[in-house]
Parts: sequence; structure tokens; C-alpha cells
Amino acid sequence: MKELKINVPEGYEIDKENSTFECIKFKPVVKRWRDDAGKHISGYYIAQNSYILSFYNNTTKPKDCCIFNINIPKNYNVFATEKQAKSALAMARISQIMANDERFGGSITDEEWDTDFKKEIICKYNNRIDKGNSIFTYYFLAFHSTAQRDLFLEENEDLVKDYLMID
Repeated sequence: MKELKINVPEGYEIDKENSTFECIKFKPVVKRWRDDAGKHISGYYIAQNSYILSFYNNTTKPKDCCIFNINIPKNYNVFATEKQAKSALAMARISQIMANDERFGGSITDEEWDTDFKKEIICKYNNRIDKGNSIFTYYFLAFHSTAQRDLFLEENEDLVKDYLMID
């Protein structure tokens, strides 16, 4: 029995779908950044008690606090910037307000997004808060009425600014 060893060029793999016994074809290895992202992650994440902590080289540091080591195998909860982490935290807080304060009418449901009734929205335009309406395009900050939208913005402008990443 004879044996033939194939030396696969670096950065390539055997294309099993398009190869035959007579003709071995190679294809480039597609390596996504996220496949080994744990080696490169740095940024900010939301910890217990809603603290935003920085994460660099397998250490975390809350602002104005001590550094402590953590071992996180996959850091998919780390945002690239502190502004993005604040936005996510604001989104969580807004979702709780919408779910628990009936004055704001609750979140627009998936079924409601599939209908042609007008939703009143809050969005970002030219780095400022803007109000408008939408029928089919999804917005997280969407309300059943103009009054609900305006009251929400009046009482929660700081959270809206954090969510929309407006300074």
C-alpha cells in the first residue's frame, strides 16, 4: 500500500466539497476575528449592581476602585467603549420603566410593529434627541401616543441621552 502525504499550504485547508481523489483543491482558511477574540478583548462591561467596569488584559477596574483579576473564557459582554456600555445599561433601565410604568403604554409588541398604526418615537439626529413617528421601521424608543413619548422624554432625558450616546 502506498501513501501520499499532502502538505497543505499555510493559511489554506483542503476544499473537501470540490476535491476528488485525483485533484486536491485548497481554499483559504476563513478566520473570523471573533474566533479568538478572547485574546484581544478590552473595553467596558456592566457588572453587578450596574457598575461599569473597564476590562484590559484579563483585569477589571471599576472607576476609582482597586484592580482585581477575573478569568472569563469568552468575553462577549465587553463593549469596546464606555459610552456603549452606558448605552446598554440605559437600554436595560428603559426596558424596565416601559414594562412597569403604565403611564408610558408598555413596549410596542412585535405584532404591533407588523401593523400600519403610527408609533411615536425618540431617536438621534445630528447628535441630538429628535422626536418623530414610524410605521414599520423598528425603534427601541417607541410609544403608542405623542403624550406618552413626550412624558417619557421629560422624565427620563438623561437615560435617553445615555441610550442614544449623546453627550
